[in-house]
Amino acid sequence: MLYSVLIFLFVLVCIMLVGIILLQSSKTGGMGGAIGGQSAMNEAFGGEGADKLLVRLTGGLAFTFMFLAIMISLYPTSENSDIDNPVIARNKGKEIDLVIPSDVEAIDQDGGETEE
Repeated sequence: MLYSVLIFLFVLVCIMLVGIILLQSSKTGGMGGAIGGQSAMNEAFGGEGADKLLVRLTGGLAFTFMFLAIMISLYPTSENSDIDNPVIARNKGKEIDLVIPSDVEAIDQDGGETEE
């Protein structure tokens, strides 16, 4: 359950981070100017206030992104990692017959070809 919540928050932060980055102004106007987002932000917070707010939001979301990425990577998904892999779980305990084609040359232990 906690793992699902962490994944949901991670995806939400990713989407918000992309949106905030696209709204930031750049020297050429950026996406924020193209979709009208920058003018609305400038009217609401002033010219400098909008940029400062977006930079702070980006920093906070970037920190949250890294924190959630580390938490997800450290979260144990199960007691036995073999169970998580369906191929290993399906073939556990089965013997495998190894078939070597006849046209393959034999190689000795030292890595050289053997003479037959």
